Amino acid sequence: MKCPGQDSRYWKPGAIFDVKCPNCGEMIEFFKDDTRRRCPGCGAEVPNPEMDFGCAAYCPYAEHCLGGIAAEKAGDSKLKIMKASLAKALRSIFLNDSRKVSGATSLMELCEEIGKKEGADLGIVLIAGLATLSIEQENSTEGSRKASDDLLKKLTETGVDEKLARDSLVLAQNAMSGKLEDEKEIKNYNVIRDAIMISRFQSEGRSDWGSLSKVLVTDSARQMAASRAALRD
Repeated sequence: MKCPGQDSRYWKPGAIFDVKCPNCGEMIEFFKDDTRRRCPGCGAEVPNPEMDFGCAAYCPYAEHCLGGIAAEKAGDSKLKIMKASLAKALRSIFLNDSRKVSGATSLMELCEEIGKKEGADLGIVLIAGLATLSIEQENSTEGSRKASDDLLKKLTETGVDEKLARDSLVLAQNAMSGKLEDEKEIKNYNVIRDAIMISRFQSEGRSDWGSLSKVLVTDSARQMAASRAALRD
């Protein structure tokens, strides 16, 4: 028996729709289960903008697979959902301690802002940044391991993809033990490192942004610090 969701006899109005080609403006007819269709006007392959590509929020190859417009649309939607899950996890991790929740939220916002400009894996960067913050508060290897396990449990309970959470925790653990070797891991962690430094700088109420910019490693973070230094001059 064919699944009713895939059997056109059971489709409701809206299951077949027209989409304007982003390249030439020609209308393309889509069926709801099409992943992509070829434009009759210019011949370009256009992804189905109504299909849920959940992987696009985190996969570094999403744009190659789906095309820039569809990848961006799907990625933004899924990223918002993940951020909501992280906000819920934060309240659980820090037991609604408003100061700690605010600090962790600020860190994640910095990770996102710098990560977007640096082309980092945003899902991994956001979670690994949170993991680094949690693990750093522990004074022992055993405490760090427990903090990592507790974080994984809370993340998956709030709906974060388990593989994504595990990959993010591995990045945080590798970075803190000095075992980063992969170029992509290094790029992702440089974003986290700079975000943590800026977050701490802000929480301490410091204003010497010029000196901070000298120890940051990503271009985006240095530009951020330099622009804030200029505002104070």
